[in-house]
Amino acid sequence: MTQGSNAHPGTRPFVSARQRLLGAAAAVAMFPAVFPAEAADSATYPSKPIRVIVGFAPGGSADITARTVGQKMSELLGQSVVVDNRSGASGIIGSELAARAAPDGYTLLEATMTTHGIGPNLYQKLPYDPIKSFEPIVLMVSIPLVMFVHTSVPGTNLKEVVTLLKASPGKYRYATAGNGSPPHLAAELFKLKAGVDLLHVPYKGTGAAVPDVVAGQVHFMIDGPPPFLGHVKAGRLRALAAANAKRLAQLPDVPTFAEQGYQGMEAGLWYGMLAPKGTPRDAISRLNAAINKALQQPDLRERFAASSVEVIGGTPKEFGIHIENEIKRWGEVARAAQIRIE
Repeated sequence: MTQGSNAHPGTRPFVSARQRLLGAAAAVAMFPAVFPAEAADSATYPSKPIRVIVGFAPGGSADITARTVGQKMSELLGQSVVVDNRSGASGIIGSELAARAAPDGYTLLEATMTTHGIGPNLYQKLPYDPIKSFEPIVLMVSIPLVMFVHTSVPGTNLKEVVTLLKASPGKYRYATAGNGSPPHLAAELFKLKAGVDLLHVPYKGTGAAVPDVVAGQVHFMIDGPPPFLGHVKAGRLRALAAANAKRLAQLPDVPTFAEQGYQGMEAGLWYGMLAPKGTPRDAISRLNAAINKALQQPDLRERFAASSVEVIGGTPKEFGIHIENEIKRWGEVARAAQIRIE
């Protein structure tokens, strides 16, 4: 295949097998004591600790998901599962490290909506191919997004609010966790669907935005429910619509966007597991089975449910299709909204 043929937005040029091997060797050399080069063997795999690279800082939803599932994986596989946080550049640093790692079944990557849905459409160049550099293992969980609105905004349902926004273009502001973040793209998708004009106010993370939303400095935010549920209960914010196929158990009285006439607004943070391209199929199958079993454990499901996290699971093929669909879908939104990050 020549450079540029069937390439996804932001992918790297084709590299030779020799270059890939050299890159993998360099990455493995960084962890010689704990992660020596060793191919997965179907009879003994795994025979040593498994490293899961998370491209985001400790304490966030990506990190918590990886550690929660990783603990169960460790119990089921009989080996430690070590989370290696490599935050920076919207997950690009961690994703590149994983793409260059030895394809032996002992280095995995937690993929996210950011790294394998939105990111490939926002950056002109990526140091890896989001499709060709990885082997899909399983889509683990998703966190549906919800539109929250400050109580100073008139309107008790989405139809009333959209009518208000159309009558006052540019007057109302929405917060996001930053330019190119999932909440940003979800809000832009809503703007396109509803035909409204809102002013974007980016913050450095959801945590930084919440106080201003609660204070009414910004009027809207589409994000995961956990940081907002207490404020909804206290009457400081209203939950207006769930960007999900069904209503959320934590917000049973809040209709979905589709119920209120806006189809195609399903959007959520999601987390899955990938391995470097060329990882043995036996290892992929073993990991897929272990993670699916972990996701069915009652204590894990209860913990996730308390934070509005939906357990998914499935096959490697299904996860691969999901990634391709997400890249295509959010590419259309990014182009329509003219969002690009240099």
